[in-house]
Amino acid sequence: MRWRLLGPAAAILVAVVAGVTLTRPDDDEPPASRAPVAVSSDAPRLTSLEELVAASDLVVRAEVAATERGRVFGDPNGGASVESRLLTLEVTDVLAGAGPADDAVLVEEEGWLEDGTPLIVDGAAPSRTGDDGIWFLVRVGDPDVPVHVVVSAQGRYLVDGDGLASASGDDPLIEALAGLSVDELTARIAALQRSSP
Repeated sequence: MRWRLLGPAAAILVAVVAGVTLTRPDDDEPPASRAPVAVSSDAPRLTSLEELVAASDLVVRAEVAATERGRVFGDPNGGASVESRLLTLEVTDVLAGAGPADDAVLVEEEGWLEDGTPLIVDGAAPSRTGDDGIWFLVRVGDPDVPVHVVVSAQGRYLVDGDGLASASGDDPLIEALAGLSVDELTARIAALQRSSP
């Protein structure tokens, strides 16, 4: 079953999930036994690493130190709502942009439907404690909520042995970048930073 997230993009989280349209499943299983549901967003599809870096406020090599349940977007009283997942990223290297003052970044991502069903957005599985990777992030811009979001499913590459893993699906940029090693992707980002004015 695929549901469609309408509205801004996954990159802007479900920051305005009032624009989310969901079809509820027919079963009444308890949340703990629910399988993740794949949803798609209207996030823009970038075509190059240069575009991905340009779309990011911050690019870091970091590990998820902790996760917790976040805010609820939409109408939790009978309407469509989504609860976010908050990630604390422990930054080991700032690859582009201005790094955090305390080596930690708070990231918000789509988490669960109102009934507890976990979400997989554009093929990107939920982040977990211990995930180590390269993150392309955008500041949300709310002074009361100092969080970042991942640019899109194209913006998270987790260390997988000697290579990288990212969102599943048919995306040429994800396939190209996930085919690199951590050192190769880091070097390419550094080269873009040296060549930018």
